Amino acid sequence: METEELLRDAHVLLHPIRYKIIELLMNDSLHISEISNRIQEDRRLVSYHLLTLEECGFLESAYEISYEPKSKGKALRKYKVTDKVGKVISELKNRISEIPNFSSS
Repeated sequence: METEELLRDAHVLLHPIRYKIIELLMNDSLHISEISNRIQEDRRLVSYHLLTLEECGFLESAYEISYEPKSKGKALRKYKVTDKVGKVISELKNRISEIPNFSSS
């Protein structure tokens, strides 16, 4: 991965709200309302960050039919992380380990 591309991806991925979203979605695919509630951020703000993450290839989304009582039968857009997240994190770790005299605690 080129350094410039890695820096761009790291900038997108490591934004505090986007990082929270990625961390949350590592174990489950969730709807925007669930994400917004769990990270306690405004839904419009979460929507913006989801769009950014999806445009950069860190997330993908698909519509699923809900079986929850409140939204039974509705199509909900659920988000999940892509393999790109792991690749970028791994590449960042590799690059950091190559820095002379760098010690991670």
